[in-house]
Amino acid sequence: MFVGRKKFPMEDFKTRFADYLSRTCIPSNATKEEKDKIWLEMNSFVQPNIPQKLYRFRSCNLDNFISLEQETIPVCTANKFRDKYDSLVYVDRGEIYKLFDDIFDSGIIGLLYGKNGEDSGILSIVEEQYGKDVAESLKRINSELPEEDREKVKSKEVMHAILEGIDPIIQEHITYMQRDCVTKIACFTEDIRAKHMWDNYGDGYSGFALEYNMKEFVCSGCGACHEIASCNKMEKNFSHVYPVIYTNQRYDATVNIVSIIFSHLLKNFGFPEMMLPIDNLFMYKSYLYKSSESYSQENEWRLICRCPAMESCEYASIPDRKSVKAIYYGPDIEERYKSHLRKVAQLRGLEEYDVSVDLDNPSFELKLTKL
Repeated sequence: MFVGRKKFPMEDFKTRFADYLSRTCIPSNATKEEKDKIWLEMNSFVQPNIPQKLYRFRSCNLDNFISLEQETIPVCTANKFRDKYDSLVYVDRGEIYKLFDDIFDSGIIGLLYGKNGEDSGILSIVEEQYGKDVAESLKRINSELPEEDREKVKSKEVMHAILEGIDPIIQEHITYMQRDCVTKIACFTEDIRAKHMWDNYGDGYSGFALEYNMKEFVCSGCGACHEIASCNKMEKNFSHVYPVIYTNQRYDATVNIVSIIFSHLLKNFGFPEMMLPIDNLFMYKSYLYKSSESYSQENEWRLICRCPAMESCEYASIPDRKSVKAIYYGPDIEERYKSHLRKVAQLRGLEEYDVSVDLDNPSFELKLTKL
């Protein structure tokens, strides 16, 4: 059940969010008002539970220095991440093939392509779902179809040929979210002292980390874009921050892929208007599901940015909207890099911290020293 703008203990919130996302669907054929209502509901649930401080670990290179100086957040497509399973959805091919078998065995194809003039009642169903024009188009195509072709369409040989044709469609959509250049992502974590994060993403302790207050990163997207004046895209940018859902299973996109396949086949059969609805949230679900066994210790949050104006590239930058509040220098950062970063930090008014091994503490916790 939706609980509105309420703050929960973090683990409780993440459990609730995972459950909410698994139960929530935004049908592509819903009205704009219906879609906006669900988006508002979901973001109202997430917003008060975004940690006040999120961190991003960076290596010392020119691109990261320029990004900090120009007050931007680098974002990229999912296929640029190290994890080969990142945003890779699961599709049950066997279930899809069985579905097609069942359709042919049920006699639906025979009803659709029955003898000319035969009233099976199927046209009334089509008319109810898709309108009179589509039903009339089906009737016209059926009336013009030679008897020989009508029998071929109803044969299982044609069904198997269709299955061969849809396999590339399945393969295309399994990896589509990884390659979708409209959507770009930036990754954050909750713990600045996380040693595995410094090791893996902070250039082996020789990089730096930035602290963000993403609550101030208002979801206006286009409102902060440098290119807004010259952008002619009808669909504008929408960005928001969501927690990663750690699970043992990839996101199962079978239902959505079935709708995409049927819409593709109907279009080829002359019915472009008969587009079956899909869940508009399924791409977000694919971006947020990660292996609990391999990555749960990262406590990751993701800024998901969808912007058609950036679809020509795999890497991009968006304004950080003054969300950067502090910088942390790794224990092994080179002095020349630290010196440069300190100048930028002071110009931006950022708090500065040294990160070091705490020799006087019996725990394994890294020490933070404010400069």
